[in-house]
Amino acid sequence: MDSLYSIRGPRSLYEMTWEEVQEILARTDLILVPVGSTEQHGPHLPLGADAMQADDLCRRVVAKLAEQGRTAVSAPVVPFGIASHHMDFPGTITLSSMTFFNMLKEVCLSLYKHGFRRFVLVLGHGGNLPMMQAVAHEVVASTPDAEVIVPNWIKPMTEKYSEILTSTKKESHAGEGETSRMLATVPELVQMQRARAYRSERAERLENKNHPLLGGGIFRGNRTMKQGTPIGNIGDPTLAKAETGEKLYDVAVNWLVAVIQQEFPQGE
Repeated sequence: MDSLYSIRGPRSLYEMTWEEVQEILARTDLILVPVGSTEQHGPHLPLGADAMQADDLCRRVVAKLAEQGRTAVSAPVVPFGIASHHMDFPGTITLSSMTFFNMLKEVCLSLYKHGFRRFVLVLGHGGNLPMMQAVAHEVVASTPDAEVIVPNWIKPMTEKYSEILTSTKKESHAGEGETSRMLATVPELVQMQRARAYRSERAERLENKNHPLLGGGIFRGNRTMKQGTPIGNIGDPTLAKAETGEKLYDVAVNWLVAVIQQEFPQGE
């Protein structure tokens, strides 16, 4: 049987034995929890794109922290999120907000029981952000000493789009930027022969500068993504390159590492 794709980077908790977890807990209580989704990403990217990117991002951050003499571990990626607006596309799986909230809270509390105290909930899907923030409050409120942050790396990364991307137009869901990151993460699963550009005024309103993910102050519930983009992506994924994806990951990794070092100083 052929191998579908490979995973690079330090092992996550999912790939460790319980003895290895016990050993790492003797050195750190810092854990990153990648939180993704299983949802459509146009005709050219797999449904697991958000989860795969979140997992890769956390592995890269753990590796970068290790270069700086800091030990951290990545939890298993959470593959399901709040994706009701993608349900018109076959294969998408969504959780209700409260199911997602309870699931993620219990993941964190399980990890807390074993000795992890400092949590970085790493965003992999924008629709999860509000409930991830709510989980952070709940975990802190229900434990005597847990600390939880939910850093939004999407804003600092997309601010660099104009410097890094080829496109001079709006690039959003499964467009040049995200497709480039997937080419850097799992090129075997990117079907560039199926990629095609799609833009419309309605599609570009879905994630514009006013969206909280991008630093704005207006959140608008989205009934269905298909109304904005019948093929599922926004932008031009045909412009994507793995080198572009690596540059985008570098921006996100460096920003996240700086945030972690600031929010969870070593030795405290």
